[in-house]
Amino acid sequence: MFSRLRKLARHFSRFGETAAAFDRQRFIYVKIPGDIQPLERGKRFEDPLQKLLAASGLGSVTGGGSQMDDPYPDGRPRVEFCGIDLNAADRDRALAFLRNELPKLDAPAGTELHYTVDAAALLDRRETDGWRLGLVRTYLHPSYGV
Repeated sequence: MFSRLRKLARHFSRFGETAAAFDRQRFIYVKIPGDIQPLERGKRFEDPLQKLLAASGLGSVTGGGSQMDDPYPDGRPRVEFCGIDLNAADRDRALAFLRNELPKLDAPAGTELHYTVDAAALLDRRETDGWRLGLVRTYLHPSYGV
């Protein structure tokens, strides 16, 4: 998992390649609420998603991260939400696939799929009774600004 992150950081650290390699129409950000620490994120979500996406030819996991919250009273770190970056071969098919697979991986209600259609920033949100699709999104990815 960490080797993938280092590889991604090296790839995107070269400014000239960033604009050419990054396609916002194929980028999907999976935002998962809750105190899910980085190793748990990899085991529960990143690794299974990478395997499933690759097997189906729908894309790949390209990175992940955690938004830290205020620590617990005893000083232990607390995660507000975690995120997983995906590069989709077919955005719409990958979104449908993720809406099907994330509940099987016990992604909680409040999990969001962030994506872009033309210039529109959209999200699908998992609620207790199913997915809400095509909601307008104002949150931008912390690294890519999409």
